[in-house]
Amino acid sequence: MTALHPVQVSRPVSWGEMDAFGHLNNVHYFRYVEDARIAFLDSLNFFSSSLYSVILKNECEYRRPVVYPDTLKTICHITHVGQSSFSMQYDVWSEQQQYLVAQANSIIVLVDQETFKKQSIPLSMRSHLENHLSQYIEEQSHDHEK
Repeated sequence: MTALHPVQVSRPVSWGEMDAFGHLNNVHYFRYVEDARIAFLDSLNFFSSSLYSVILKNECEYRRPVVYPDTLKTICHITHVGQSSFSMQYDVWSEQQQYLVAQANSIIVLVDQETFKKQSIPLSMRSHLENHLSQYIEEQSHDHEK
């Protein structure tokens, strides 16, 4: 299998994303995650197809506060592929701190655009997702060997 590169999106933190406590407001982490998810789906040509998705679950573990100025790099991985859904993990890295500042997870479900009933992941998309999943599993096993 050819090595796939995880989708990475870098974006500077804007001053307006700070909260009253002087750090990046927690809601904005989901924007960074969304940027990475959309970039990943774009890599699958998802938006040029008739596919439609909804987010079943979004969660984020905050590890360190982020302050302006900084640039966050979000790297996304596929962690599960089901019949009609798949799961993604997002590692949010601070360039200023050189540290993993947050880790988020989401479950994306494919649905019929009109009825919102679940629909199966098409074969071509499933293959791509499973390739990313296999690579993620392999990377995790190498990380645990270190």
